[in-house]
Amino acid sequence: MRAYITEGVKKRMMELLLTFCMVTTGSVLVCAVYNKVFWPQGTFLESDILWQLLALALVCSLGNFIHPYREISRRRAVVNKVLHYLYINVVVIGSGYLFAWMDIGNLFMLAVMLFGILAVFAAVSFVIWRLHARESENLNRKLREYQKTGERAV
Repeated sequence: MRAYITEGVKKRMMELLLTFCMVTTGSVLVCAVYNKVFWPQGTFLESDILWQLLALALVCSLGNFIHPYREISRRRAVVNKVLHYLYINVVVIGSGYLFAWMDIGNLFMLAVMLFGILAVFAAVSFVIWRLHARESENLNRKLREYQKTGERAV
């Protein structure tokens, strides 16, 4: 018996993979800046940080499932986006505390981390939004073409 993956599941998996790649890239960039700001003389990073960043990116990417793939109100979309952003903050700040990346008592360190989270979240959200907008434009174009050909056939 063959198992088939629906088109919707394929899209979700591809979006999850894309988000994971973008979050990983953003996390590495933020980590590099963070280290330069707080340890300008240089620091020796354990190789564990690579696995920690990958795990962090995966857990953050799973936050995409907060957003349903169906029509929702603008208000609900905003609520979902805020919940997603809060989820990311809890995951990253919690990981920062758990993995000892930061001193939560140091407000400047916390502020830089929160700014990094916001920058990566905004960039990834913008790219995903553009991809969805492009997909909507393509679907609308195909619908218009279909309707035109349907009118000629009648």
